[in-house]
Amino acid sequence: MTESQHQALGPLSELWHTMNEPHKRKWLALSQNFAQLSADEQATLQGRMREWAALSPQKRAAARLNFAGVQKLPQEDKKAKWEAYQALSPEAKQKLAAQQPPAVTGAALAVKQSTNKLVTPPPATGNKPLPRIATGQLAPATLLPTALVPAASAPAPAASVESTETSQ
Repeated sequence: MTESQHQALGPLSELWHTMNEPHKRKWLALSQNFAQLSADEQATLQGRMREWAALSPQKRAAARLNFAGVQKLPQEDKKAKWEAYQALSPEAKQKLAAQQPPAVTGAALAVKQSTNKLVTPPPATGNKPLPRIATGQLAPATLLPTALVPAASAPAPAASVESTETSQ
């Protein structure tokens, strides 16, 4: 990283080694415009970086999921909901926050799986061992069972093809 990137991403320095590559690229992209921001905007951005770094990994994951859910809403709905929230009194905001279910601690986040699968997996049948082929029954050249490998008849068709071609 360059010196300007180090300066811009300073609040994330302790968290940097734990980030995966896509998150690092996102923060590096943000740091490119850091020098063009006003001092107030730089302070705001770095303050938000500090807040992000202070979150636990579970809270960061929950924030990402929440952000992804909000991104799916139409722009008009987001704006209307935000304005309605801003119009609430501080007491109403606290009451709304208290109505939220408490965050589950210590549990793994659910992974969203695709519902359009190409093939349905076979049902579990218990702990049946898979059939095995004895190594003595394998043809050394092909590693196929000897019952499936024809007995040295492969060169014969090739020779017959050549003889039919030359006779024509």
